Amino acid sequence: MEEFASAPAVARDLFRIAAAAYLADTATAKPGVSLHRNFELTVHVEDPSSWDGNPISDFADILHWLTGDAWSIILKPASAQLPLAVSEPATRVQLLSGGLDSLCGAVVGLRETEVGIRFVGHRDASKAVRHAQNVIAEAIGDRPYDRYELYIRDSKRRKNHGPRSRSLMFMALGVMTAAAHSAPELWVPENGFTSINPPLDAGRGGALTTRSTHPYTFNLLSSLLAALEIDVVVINPFTNLTKGELVAAALPELMSDQYRDSATESFSCAKGGTQFHHGDSNHNCGLCVACVVRRAAFLGAGVHDPTPYDSELLLDANLAGLIKQRWRDVISLRDVFAYGIDENAILSATVWPPGTDLDAVLKLVNRGLEELRHVPLPAP
Repeated sequence: MEEFASAPAVARDLFRIAAAAYLADTATAKPGVSLHRNFELTVHVEDPSSWDGNPISDFADILHWLTGDAWSIILKPASAQLPLAVSEPATRVQLLSGGLDSLCGAVVGLRETEVGIRFVGHRDASKAVRHAQNVIAEAIGDRPYDRYELYIRDSKRRKNHGPRSRSLMFMALGVMTAAAHSAPELWVPENGFTSINPPLDAGRGGALTTRSTHPYTFNLLSSLLAALEIDVVVINPFTNLTKGELVAAALPELMSDQYRDSATESFSCAKGGTQFHHGDSNHNCGLCVACVVRRAAFLGAGVHDPTPYDSELLLDANLAGLIKQRWRDVISLRDVFAYGIDENAILSATVWPPGTDLDAVLKLVNRGLEELRHVPLPAP
């Protein structure tokens, strides 16, 4: 972690703990019945005293909120200390994951100011994500875009392929980067509809659905950073926008010669695996909920969707196999198109930060659902 020597030790420790939790989450399968795990995690840190009292239990609470598991974290002093260093200052750090939302965030961010922005990405085991990040790196040119690898290389040891703790690790990486470069804020770009992630059916509540960029996640992380005296503000500047509204906000640049290939190759698919149906592993499937939200975004923004979806490219038995694999998503979306989502289900499915405008939340969800209704789905 020498490149982060200019960050405060407590910011480096924040990442150490988040990274350890992410690797433990990845290496431990969810039980088939309860889906609940009990973790006892030991992490060596440089500044254990900063975590005395509430901060370490608050960190465990964030992990519980994201994963649904119980976490006990034991800190021990590290034997090595990094030397003091000075890094080039930045005005802002932005997460750039390889998805469409973070690409739109990069377009909007660079429009506002091209000076002093650093981008940070996490290169995980997904070849599709890596491909998307490489295309986006070419589009943004010489702007600093640091990508770090943190994953279990042996696929047989990866027992949990969709770890809910990844978002916290990614945010901690962004916070550490911002602290190292004296940047006052970290952008985590995500459309508000996906952040809220309203339950499309009764089986999608709680930790069974992602809370990675939920407003309450930002609330918990902000409180933790304040307790640790880390002077970085973590925000989602697009929390009040649907995905279609976010795509529209990134126009016209998003469809320009500079960014069109990035928009085409950006990866939003939540499930992947289309190669098992003779699809392209770099393609979005087109049928999972995340892909339908993506397709709806281009329709909502009123622009041609350049994305090659395997649901539109595969034929005959291969297409039938993909549809069968995604049928749960299709049924959930069909039911929502027909019946909507009960307001009480939206509001009671999660916890909201103090002062949340719940009427605005419901309006945002309804705008997002209206975008989705324009996406054609396979016939029963």
